[in-house]
Amino acid sequence: MRRRQLLPAAGLVLVALATTIAVVAISAVGGKDAPAAVAPLPDDVVPQDGLPGSGLPEGGIRAVGVVEPRIILFGDTIDARVDVLLDRRKVDPASVRVSTEFVPWEIVGPQTRVRRDAGANTFLRTSFTLRCTGSPCLPVNQSSALEFNAARVSHLPADAPQGARESVTVGFPLLIVYSRFAAANAGGPASASSIPWRADLTSLPATSYRISPTVLLVGLLLAAGVLAAAGAVLAYVAIPRRSHEPEPEPEPEPEPVIVLTPLEQALELLEDATRADGAEDRRRALELVAEVLDLDHPDLAGAARSLAWSEEDPLVEQTSGLATRVRTTIDIIGNGNGRAHP
Repeated sequence: MRRRQLLPAAGLVLVALATTIAVVAISAVGGKDAPAAVAPLPDDVVPQDGLPGSGLPEGGIRAVGVVEPRIILFGDTIDARVDVLLDRRKVDPASVRVSTEFVPWEIVGPQTRVRRDAGANTFLRTSFTLRCTGSPCLPVNQSSALEFNAARVSHLPADAPQGARESVTVGFPLLIVYSRFAAANAGGPASASSIPWRADLTSLPATSYRISPTVLLVGLLLAAGVLAAAGAVLAYVAIPRRSHEPEPEPEPEPEPVIVLTPLEQALELLEDATRADGAEDRRRALELVAEVLDLDHPDLAGAARSLAWSEEDPLVEQTSGLATRVRTTIDIIGNGNGRAHP
């Protein structure tokens, strides 16, 4: 009865755990799909590093530094850009300012600024055309990696006063500069096509997960808890319970059967008056007693033989008296041959 009462409670626990797992899974799917809510930008603007599809932080603005091309020959012109994606509900697009120094690089072209709006989002691109022909940019041996100073993007929050500007720091990727002399010695003219091949590992997309590792861990722990609870319930139901009913008393052992010696059986015949053929049985019993006692007790043997061969049938009164004399003289049960006590 007690186990039957616990089964509904165990079922409710399992249902609650399954519901929790379902809620966590739904929230994980919703959290994974949330960044896709960022409005798409026009086709003529292709930001780097998947900027629009990556979502926006809590401040409503995100900036990325881009350098193209990443591998050049000494003296080539490059394009350095700062791409900014912002939410106009949190950041004022007109207040965005990009400040940076490219020393020793020279700005050899006009600075350009592009703006595209899509829904509540705004994309801003600030481009700089750069070239360096000085000794700081000269590659050592075959090639060198050059690093740019970080840019600073300042802005005003949409609901902030005019003087409360905020800023984010934007870094640029490394630029690989090859020597034109090394490229010419490798064969062919010193042009971009003669630059040695080099893998650009930083251009790989960021690691993504179909399900958040934290959510997956929580789900697995909950599933393990459900399985453990189910196993405990099944084990509780399957384990046999002790009965509180009193155990039946064991049956008493049967009394040992006493095996009588031939002399004892003969004496019992001599004392039994109920036998139908008592006289003949008593004569045979008297003869057996005489044979047993003939050596050690000739007097008792003679008395038994006299009664056995008397003309008149021996009476029970006579034979029972003889049996009593024999019992008092010898140990019949312990000594089957009728020997006397030592």
